[in-house]
Amino acid sequence: MLDRFRVVYRINVSADGAVVTHGSVPARFLSAVRDVIALHGIERGAIECKGRGRKARLKFSSDFPETGRQAIRNVWTPPTTPGPSGGRRASG
Repeated sequence: MLDRFRVVYRINVSADGAVVTHGSVPARFLSAVRDVIALHGIERGAIECKGRGRKARLKFSSDFPETGRQAIRNVWTPPTTPGPSGGRRASG
């Protein structure tokens, strides 16, 4: 199945901590992710921010604990990207 959303950024979590492997993550969010990981004792998993236009969502790997997921959702602010500039009518 094709995924309509592109990966904005990806954070891998290991025993060493949170490492950005793709894209550019806001420093404040990365700091909050590291705090949540330390608080909940999370040692592995991955977080992806996928987006298209004005829509963005977080995707977690299957081995990421549910309590950690909710804590990260609470500190996450969706990236502000420009949306579509118009449809067929606006083009001219």
